[in-house]
Amino acid sequence: MSNKTSIEGLSALLHTLMLIPQHRWITVRELQQQLALLDIHRTTRSIKRYLDDIIVDVFNVECDSMSMPHVYRKTSEQLLKLNKQEMLYWQLTNKYLLPLVPDALNYGQGRSSERDNPLSHIASAHTKEQAWLAKVHVALPTIREWSDEQRHVLNVVHTALLHNRMLKISSQVLQQEKALIEPLGLSVQCDALLLLFRLSGQHTIRTLALPLIDEASVSTFSFTYPTDFNLERFMREHDGISAS
Repeated sequence: MSNKTSIEGLSALLHTLMLIPQHRWITVRELQQQLALLDIHRTTRSIKRYLDDIIVDVFNVECDSMSMPHVYRKTSEQLLKLNKQEMLYWQLTNKYLLPLVPDALNYGQGRSSERDNPLSHIASAHTKEQAWLAKVHVALPTIREWSDEQRHVLNVVHTALLHNRMLKISSQVLQQEKALIEPLGLSVQCDALLLLFRLSGQHTIRTLALPLIDEASVSTFSFTYPTDFNLERFMREHDGISAS
């Protein structure tokens, strides 16, 4: 394949991507017609291959395969799909930090609750936005000074929470050499990172600051996460909760 052919193919793929709307579905035939208006001529088979083999996998584009013919649309103004870690970062930012971002900075299209776009492409915005960041302070516990052992405990807790596995922990606060607990969640306080949990066989929900855990390991036993427990609601109802 020549360089010219490769460039033409890439151009056709990218133009196909840009022509896909976000707020309505579009067929392959419609895309073919719109590409022709740009003097890009491709068969419907080639366009469908672009869509199914690359665009739907790599970009925020979905296909309704139940429709005949298949139809496509963008699911976000942000083109590239985020990996799982990036998605968690983004969701945490939207959930807890988005109210701090002023509408005047116009990070995305529409209302604040609808922003799903990276920073504006305007070059002058970078300096202004960086200056704004310097005017906002968020007090969160830092783990930069934690020991390797404390970081290990945090990673173990994350693993147990992710897979609904029980934890074996040692802590002088619990006065048990090895306590088997059901981890229910993590609460990020301004001065502490709290683990919410229940002792095995008990219903009382307790909290423990992670630095107070001396050792932790993921148990081979899983547990059924309580369907009636909501971490956000629990923390609101126990606003004065502190690390034990």
